[in-house]
Amino acid sequence: MPLRRLQAEQKKFDRTFLSSLNFDEAGIEINRLTLIFHKLCDDNYQLTREYFRDFLSTIFDLNDETIVERLFILTGQGEKTLSLKQFLSAINLLLYASIEEQIKFIFRVYDVSADGNLQREELFTFLRKDLPIMNEKEDADLILHEFITLIFKKFDKDHDGVISFDDYYRTCQENPTLIQCFGQVLPRLFRKHIVKSMLNGHISIISKKEKYIK
Repeated sequence: MPLRRLQAEQKKFDRTFLSSLNFDEAGIEINRLTLIFHKLCDDNYQLTREYFRDFLSTIFDLNDETIVERLFILTGQGEKTLSLKQFLSAINLLLYASIEEQIKFIFRVYDVSADGNLQREELFTFLRKDLPIMNEKEDADLILHEFITLIFKKFDKDHDGVISFDDYYRTCQENPTLIQCFGQVLPRLFRKHIVKSMLNGHISIISKKEKYIK
């Protein structure tokens, strides 16, 4: 896609949106991400679920299908595709979110029912796939339910049977290592450094259906 097209796309962004991003002031990261987006987008300049999932897996090493689907839903606000603006917002969050922003966003990812509380059933969905393969499904489910009971003892501060955002926030503030204990939502620190280096250095975009560089 011609550079003029990319510049026209970026000129549509208002100052409020741009000020909400934490990319480099020179605009190198936004320009490179825009190039990636337009390499992957469809004829309507929208990014499909398939290519978003592939991008997160290849670049950020995020491979949990349930969580990646939640990322797509929250980023696209329920739409079937992502715009360039939504894509940039998502990458900005993955790379530059503060601890406060991380806690708020990760909780939203886990809160599938969007009722402001984490239910046992929601945790079961996220944690079930992480159990070792066992001969008896009943045994695995029993172990998982016992594990979730232990988690609730840690997180459920007011003992009301659900993990509210306040419960989750307070627990994560006390022990930041628990922020992603129900599944990896954000990339690991070393992966963030790699991606930032790529965006500020050299990156190869081969074709729409092929992987990117390491």
